[in-house]
Amino acid sequence: MGHQNYSIVGHGMSEHEARQDAIREDRDENGHQEGYNGGISSSDSTCDKFKVLTKPIVAKRCTVEKAIRKTTGARKWDTVFVIEPQWGFSEGNYNHRKHAVVKTTQGDAITKAKAMALEFNCEFAITIEKRLIGGDSNIASVKPKKATMGKYLFTGSARC
Repeated sequence: MGHQNYSIVGHGMSEHEARQDAIREDRDENGHQEGYNGGISSSDSTCDKFKVLTKPIVAKRCTVEKAIRKTTGARKWDTVFVIEPQWGFSEGNYNHRKHAVVKTTQGDAITKAKAMALEFNCEFAITIEKRLIGGDSNIASVKPKKATMGKYLFTGSARC
């Protein structure tokens, strides 16, 4: 078994993230080969040297986009029962993105949930919520301004 020098660039918000990115890139390029491919993925991380080529820029501000529609006057709310699958279930063929909303009574919601549990073979939870009637419940969208990943150069020696 010998050693081979390597030099690879990784991207991330920290040295650790960039090293993980470089390891993924190295494995894609040189294969896994049971840990002895001569790249950063088969090196001891304590022997690596790295140099920051471009510092990461962390987002420090947010942009707020207000909803186009504004509600005027008094807001009216409706009480609804929401039927959703329990978190962590792995069986059944229920579409996770959809849920049922029942506007009538708690008894009707339980009856519908029983039918859904039998149909999709999974556990469901029923919650009670208030929903806005005749208006858009989205009032704004808040997102961070764009962050930029750093660029790191890793060099070292690895087994091959």
